[in-house]
Amino acid sequence: MSLRLLQVVLPSASADDLEALLTDVPPDLVWRDDIAGGLRFVSVLLRAEQVESLSDAINERFRNEPAFRLILFPIEATKPKLEEPEAPASDPDAQAERGADGDPESSSAKPLIGRISREELYEDITSGVSRGGLFVVMVALSTVVAAAGLLRDSAAVIIGAMVIAPLLGPNMALALGTTLGDRSLIRRALVANGIGGSIALLMSVVIGLVVPIDPEGVELASRAIVGPADIVLALASGAAGALAFTTGAPATLVGVMVAVALLPPTTAAGLFLGTGAITEGLNALSLVAVNVVCVNLAATATFLVQGIRPDTWWEADRARSATVRALVVWVVLLLLLAALLVIRAAPRAG
Repeated sequence: MSLRLLQVVLPSASADDLEALLTDVPPDLVWRDDIAGGLRFVSVLLRAEQVESLSDAINERFRNEPAFRLILFPIEATKPKLEEPEAPASDPDAQAERGADGDPESSSAKPLIGRISREELYEDITSGVSRGGLFVVMVALSTVVAAAGLLRDSAAVIIGAMVIAPLLGPNMALALGTTLGDRSLIRRALVANGIGGSIALLMSVVIGLVVPIDPEGVELASRAIVGPADIVLALASGAAGALAFTTGAPATLVGVMVAVALLPPTTAAGLFLGTGAITEGLNALSLVAVNVVCVNLAATATFLVQGIRPDTWWEADRARSATVRALVVWVVLLLLLAALLVIRAAPRAG
């Protein structure tokens, strides 16, 4: 896991309280300086997975202090290297006490795999939620690239559209918003998804109206067939995307995994509809719906397993309710879509 530099500005009179929170940090990784205005400036070097617990404790103690500010920087490298921390010995009695102390997050928020802090994850994901000109241009360009790949029956060109991945951010933001109970983020993600999906669909319909299309092309025809493998692919893509974000993996590689289940079938649906192949177009739209549901279901579940929670107990209660409702909705929608696919496939099987 990578390193982070946590910097704190607070009144000098509160410096002793901060030192009490830094008792587990080696002294040679903490730097202190008094600055103008009666303020103390403290820098702490630590591993990314250690940031959230410390920053939560600092924010909880000093959030109401005048001039308090907490800043987080990623660190590429440091010399000498930090020693790997020793794994703490498990204490069953302490774990039982923590699980019974009334704190709903005390025994459930430990991540399965080391991850970055909640704040860093939030900034990484929300930066991809946009309705501005750049987002529109990226959706348009990726749609053109995907359409070209489908029309030329070229998997390599389709992968180019996946790398652009404009729908990655909104879908991950929707999953994170439901996990944190952040209604504002949920609304922004839904709007961005609606705008991006509509642009991709309308553009591909226009392309289908003016460009000759071979519905029998392998890449295009494959998007008009929905089966169990597509559900597995979308679930795996959503989980991989969420897991990679929580561990700080490069977003471009994540985009390849997630966009494979989103943009190509949307573009294929528009091409089919534009050329008059209504049945194939509806099948491709069914694939889009299945993929969106599976991606968000898997991503939300992965965020939960990784211990993503709000930083206050009242927000945690609201987030828990929102997450349960979202998971129920996604599961019900997936079951309904699966039943619809089975019903539509029955005549062909007969």
